[in-house]
Amino acid sequence: MRKLLLILLFLLIFVSACNKSSVLYVQNTASSDKQIEPKEQIDIAIVPKVMEIPYFQAVQEGVAEAAKYTGATVHFEGPATANAAQQEKIVHRFISQKVDVLAVSVIDPDRLTPVLEEAKKQGITVLTWDADAHPEARDYFINMVDAEMLGQHLLDSLVKQIGEKGEYVILSGSASSLNQEEWLHWIKQHNRTYYPNLELREVAYTDDNPVTAYQEAKRVITTYPELKGIIGIASLGPPAAASVLKEEGLTDAITVVGLASPRDMNTHLKEGNARTVTLWSPKKLGYLTVMVAKLLRDGTVMDDGMLIDGVGRIQVNGDQIIMDEPIDFTVENVDQYEF
Repeated sequence: MRKLLLILLFLLIFVSACNKSSVLYVQNTASSDKQIEPKEQIDIAIVPKVMEIPYFQAVQEGVAEAAKYTGATVHFEGPATANAAQQEKIVHRFISQKVDVLAVSVIDPDRLTPVLEEAKKQGITVLTWDADAHPEARDYFINMVDAEMLGQHLLDSLVKQIGEKGEYVILSGSASSLNQEEWLHWIKQHNRTYYPNLELREVAYTDDNPVTAYQEAKRVITTYPELKGIIGIASLGPPAAASVLKEEGLTDAITVVGLASPRDMNTHLKEGNARTVTLWSPKKLGYLTVMVAKLLRDGTVMDDGMLIDGVGRIQVNGDQIIMDEPIDFTVENVDQYEF
């Protein structure tokens, strides 16, 4: 019965995501003490991978705050599920509407790169954020963290819990996600260099779907009876794995680490189903994306170390803008964060 209820819960989340409104138009309709005078009115389209999951809901909150601060008109719209064809249709529509800036968290870079290249030809400033396209398709990629540092950090977090020997698996989102594949590359590199007795048994993909994440977590735990750890490098992975471990009574035998919001992992951390998870502030990422869009259209040159209101100092490395260092969440600090 408990297993059935848990599956039904994930299905409810999935169905809810498909049925909720997928569009938010944010305009500067409210006065604010913290507001800048716009040099010109601009139209910004922010396209997430999927709408109704907590990570992108937090991004949306940051987008809304930055829209009020900048005075820009901002559209926030993505597919109901992480479907590349649906995302492509949304991007095409924004191009036809002749928005000034198009900023996309890309599901499938091979599919979307030609579309974004067309947007650039039409004079639209093209950004990617959270998940990149191929570099020729955009002006800047707004990256959350340095990929090499993050990959190393995630594996080190697991090693702190299980030691330098044993089997582990990785739950990723999509094999087409360039940033997740880059994190995966650095995890493997760090594994080979520093932890030769630690064995990666499989990389399982969840398609950024909560039902699939639950199913894949359950499958790998059954498939590898000697498993000691799970690293989730997409935000649905750690909560799904923690739920399965709790259900199977394996929280003392298998450790979960990875990328997930503190809100999703609050109860799991307190119950001991996971001991640590890592993330940046997705709300801050949404805010930064709008700010960068506005600054670029105003003609601002993006310099390394520049201070952006409401964000702090950023790193600029070529055509990448790097937001911040990641945050580790544990039972001691998880209640300090709301996203």
